[in-house]
Amino acid sequence: MYFKASAIVCLLLSAKPLLASDERSQDSALIALPDTCVALREGRNCYADIELNWQQNSIGNYCLRDATSKHIMQCWLRQKSGQLNYAFDSVESISFELINSDTGKTIAATQVQLQWVYQNRQKKRRWRLF
Repeated sequence: MYFKASAIVCLLLSAKPLLASDERSQDSALIALPDTCVALREGRNCYADIELNWQQNSIGNYCLRDATSKHIMQCWLRQKSGQLNYAFDSVESISFELINSDTGKTIAATQVQLQWVYQNRQKKRRWRLF
């Protein structure tokens, strides 16, 4: 009987950190729609209109930036949410970050993946003299 009670208490105590981490992930959200850009051939630019949406539980000063170049795309002062339309034009995947402009910390991140319909394949060409 004591074993069952202690096992239940251990399970409840171990579940609490999981719930707290789930709450934190819901506190900061950055979503890119669509999150995949499809180009016809590998190595060619992919073009898409991407909608970047973010939402926070607390009002603050936030900026959206390119994760690779750290170029700030847009900032919002005293806001809980925001939206940015981005003209995607790239040959590779791009990551975006939402940062707190007061502290400089990254709060959330998302990525727009690049895919191709046809991949470039090297064909073996055989030369014939006759």
